[in-house]
Amino acid sequence: MNNKRFNHHGNSLSALLMAVSVTGIASAQDAPEVKPDDNKVVITGSRLASGGYLAPTPVTVVDQQELKLTGTQNLEVLLSDTPQFTANQLSSPTANTVQAGQPSGTSTLNLRNLGPTRNLVLVNGRRFAITGPDFTTDINTIPSALVKRIETVTGGSSAVYGSDAISGVVNFIMRDNFEGVEVNTQRTWDQPTKTPTKSLDVTMGGNFANNKGNAVISLNYMDREGMTRGDRGDWALPSMGDGCVTAASWSSTRPGTPQAVPAGQTCLSAGGRPGLVYSGSATVPFGRIGNLPVVGSSASNPALNAALIAAGLQGMGSLGAVFDQTGKAIRPYTAADAYDLGPISYLVTPQKRWMGNAFSHYDFNEHHTGYLELHYSNNTANVQIAPTSASGNFLVNTNNPYLSAPMQEVLRQLDLRETGSTRITTGTQSLTTTPGDGLAVLNLNRRLPDIGTRAATTEHSVFRTALGLRGDIPDVSRSFLSDLKYDMYYTYARTIESQNQSGSISLSRFQNAILSQGGAAPVLNPFGQNITEAGKNAISIFSNSTIRAEQQVASGNITGKLAELPAGAVDFSAGLERRRASSSYSPDAFLSSGDVSGWNAALATSGSSTVKEFYGETRVPLLADQPFAKRLSVSGAFRRSDYDVESVGKVWTSSIGTEWAPAESLTFRAQKQKSIRAPNVGELFGGQGTNGPTATDPCSNRTPAAQTAAVRALCVATGVPANLVFDQAVQPSNFINQVVGGNPNLTAEKSHTTTFGAVFSPSFVKGLNLSLDYYKITLDDAISTLGGGGIQSVLDLCYNTIQNANSVYCKAINRDPITGQIAAPTYVMTTAANIGGISTKGYDLAGHYGFRTDWGLMGDSRWNVDTNWTYVKELTFTPIQDLPNIKNQCVGSWGATCGQPVPHWKGTARLSMNTGKLLLSARARYTGGVTVDTYVVPQRQGGTPPALNSLTNPTIKAYTYLDLTAGYEFSKSISLTAGVRNVFDKDPPILGSSQLPANNTIAASYDPLGRSMFVTLNLKL
Repeated sequence: MNNKRFNHHGNSLSALLMAVSVTGIASAQDAPEVKPDDNKVVITGSRLASGGYLAPTPVTVVDQQELKLTGTQNLEVLLSDTPQFTANQLSSPTANTVQAGQPSGTSTLNLRNLGPTRNLVLVNGRRFAITGPDFTTDINTIPSALVKRIETVTGGSSAVYGSDAISGVVNFIMRDNFEGVEVNTQRTWDQPTKTPTKSLDVTMGGNFANNKGNAVISLNYMDREGMTRGDRGDWALPSMGDGCVTAASWSSTRPGTPQAVPAGQTCLSAGGRPGLVYSGSATVPFGRIGNLPVVGSSASNPALNAALIAAGLQGMGSLGAVFDQTGKAIRPYTAADAYDLGPISYLVTPQKRWMGNAFSHYDFNEHHTGYLELHYSNNTANVQIAPTSASGNFLVNTNNPYLSAPMQEVLRQLDLRETGSTRITTGTQSLTTTPGDGLAVLNLNRRLPDIGTRAATTEHSVFRTALGLRGDIPDVSRSFLSDLKYDMYYTYARTIESQNQSGSISLSRFQNAILSQGGAAPVLNPFGQNITEAGKNAISIFSNSTIRAEQQVASGNITGKLAELPAGAVDFSAGLERRRASSSYSPDAFLSSGDVSGWNAALATSGSSTVKEFYGETRVPLLADQPFAKRLSVSGAFRRSDYDVESVGKVWTSSIGTEWAPAESLTFRAQKQKSIRAPNVGELFGGQGTNGPTATDPCSNRTPAAQTAAVRALCVATGVPANLVFDQAVQPSNFINQVVGGNPNLTAEKSHTTTFGAVFSPSFVKGLNLSLDYYKITLDDAISTLGGGGIQSVLDLCYNTIQNANSVYCKAINRDPITGQIAAPTYVMTTAANIGGISTKGYDLAGHYGFRTDWGLMGDSRWNVDTNWTYVKELTFTPIQDLPNIKNQCVGSWGATCGQPVPHWKGTARLSMNTGKLLLSARARYTGGVTVDTYVVPQRQGGTPPALNSLTNPTIKAYTYLDLTAGYEFSKSISLTAGVRNVFDKDPPILGSSQLPANNTIAASYDPLGRSMFVTLNLKL
């Protein structure tokens, strides 16, 4: 379908939805409504029974009906549509990646864009299982069929719930009192590729012991098939990169500056993808030899010039030469030889899930109830990427029999021009070569499709049990310590993840296999594509790793009325809690030693932390049923935490709030909180290992504006040969390795949250509820990698900001003295540190309007109009708080520094009609426009950004997706629901170097599936 036909419809719809939200048609973002037969409810964000009061903390509620209307099979998809959440690039169905030492195939939440470790996930108000060293919770392990509602506290709550609740708390309230049998089966598929996801849920429950108890058992199976980039070749292939900007490649409203087309590339304009060119890897299947001296250059000599000319390499550039398939013929490398890593890489990863949950409670008498929760799940997920490679400096015999005579002479001349001893380290071994010893240093870059596709299979098993007792205890008196209730429980959760990886090679074995042993021909011929079965067996390896995580919580809590005041009862809550969390990561010898090419290496991690806490909370009513004070109260909470981690020690968290209702229909609320996040095992004790994200090396940057004299001098001072500075050969790939790891001296992160807002439920418009809340969160001592943003930040701080070769950032960069390339073993050191700061603020606008009409498709109708919007006013990262003037202001942006897109406006709006047995619903999802951070960040820092019209695809326009759902209830036992997501089949934005990660777009934030459908059959027996 031609998307352009619908552009004006989409823009009109966006404007309409904005107007609707402002006039008050909104989804409930307040406390759950108290029904007439309810005495008290407990709202996430407070342990106090509300008794009908609204909490001072804003709470967003997603109910079971929304899960039904969206066809939710994985909860992270539903929540990522909610405007308070940002997509999580490394933890979603589109995350086709393995992070060494971290769980794989999991789904975590990113609330307020503060990261998955800074929000707390609860199930029925209690902590769930942790996935590994980062202490996050995999919400793949929470069954959508059992979810009654999801409550999200959008602000810090450490005083109420403890560590991690900096950006908020997400509480999944489950159906735990169920009678009967319910079967729910669903099939989802996208229209372009027909790739299906199938799920089946069976829930059984009933009362026992003369209705004193109830037990619920739910079983779930889900099978999501994978989709490769090749399956969506209409936009996901070929792999694109920044090319050139010409007047023809921009619309008339965005005139571009004509620029020269880079050598060997074609600038696509009309009929192509504006400004983009094919961007493949310079590590190719037939093998490329890089860093060969160019004929006539100062790095060569007459004898080597003659050898290069005889081999046909007189026209060679800085990227060297490439072999043909036989390995005998060689010629200068061109951009057209680049290898596309994309076709077989997963765009959506396959997943299979088995899950069982059981909930039971039993009333021993009218005062005491025991309860039990059991969970077991098994998730299998797969990652698939392009074949691995051997890339770097290797020693090769100058008389290698697989090479032509002219190339043997080139190697002989390279050997003769060596100076002194040269040590070459590959994998776990180091070899030394001297001039004339028959060994030449060759920068070999060989893609290895002969070995096979890289594949990783992760099996993730979770067991959890919760055993508790709750009830009431006698009052001390009618006016003091009355209405007392207690809840005490113990939970134990264990996660075991095993991962098996194939398609890798041992680098040390590769080095040995390309050398002659005892005068015999080498086992491996890396030139051309001539690897034999014996050669494959000599270098191939299978790697594996295991992650274990355990969490134990023992908690006791008491709530009630402390005293009676003229305005009402003083509510209180107090309790004790002890938590112990431990985790370990155990890689095999290949991964732990770094002797692997294919999957990221990491050292073993093991550690634990224990905390003992006591806490209290109270709400004091000041006025009630007075003029201009229907209700006025103040509330406060505190928590004292004592960690066995010496660098954290004893910490206090607190909150204070107020709620004022001048009239029954209008309530104002405000709260100020101090929260903390203690460092997790991975941050404290993580073994140091490597990974290879995309980054731009300033010493290989070919953008003229970045090639300053100061940067050039720093490049030379940090190890780049002067003649190679700003040359592509310094960093031929934009995947650059960094060393990450833990730091046992980390302290706790500290945050302050302020919220204030209003709730309006006018009596003259029955069924209308509105809320508007302001939030501000500031985080200090943020734990981050050195530099605050990983490898790119370290590089930028060294070369563009601090510009001191003796700074800690420049010293963290290790380069090959011959090529200038960032090299093993330390690459770029980016270990954990308390160095950063984050500040974010904005507004949440939400509400609900429900009404009835005496007309409709099948008679009387019930209508619901819901909306939920967030306006992010500020999102600022301070990478180094010691340099407070250096701030990355990221709202309205995306990119290597700012991460996933965070627009100013994001929201949803839904219109639903129930008429007779028919349900019809339409939902719009809006994401505002963003601009690439390479322009936005320097502009907001007061610097001089590159001209916007000189950048390739620097903006992403606002996106509006439309979803439609219809349901029909054939009887009380049978109902059918069907829906279409992304009705207009809008493609995601196509990007160059700013894509996240490498699939031409930002698949975690923009729909990569196109139009997709679901059908759900629900049977109640």
